[in-house]
Amino acid sequence: MRKSDIIEAIFNNSPYRKKDIEDIVNQVFDLIVQGLITDGKVNIVNFGTFEKQIIPPYEGVHPVTGEKIQIDSHHRIRFVSSNKIKSLIK
Repeated sequence: MRKSDIIEAIFNNSPYRKKDIEDIVNQVFDLIVQGLITDGKVNIVNFGTFEKQIIPPYEGVHPVTGEKIQIDSHHRIRFVSSNKIKSLIK
């Protein structure tokens, strides 16, 4: 499912204009990103938690040459679904 599919599904089940729905969906995603930037964590009850993780530097292997290379520290976003979502997806 893509963002446009979410917007279309909401549009088909509501009296609002498609442009208004698109603006709201974009604002929700922007707020999630802003929460990750400022707090490093966003918890949405009955859905899940987005969390920024710091990956420390480590030694890797270049896939083509096989030579050892140093991978710099970087961030990764982790999502852990709520128990409610986990039980629905089973």
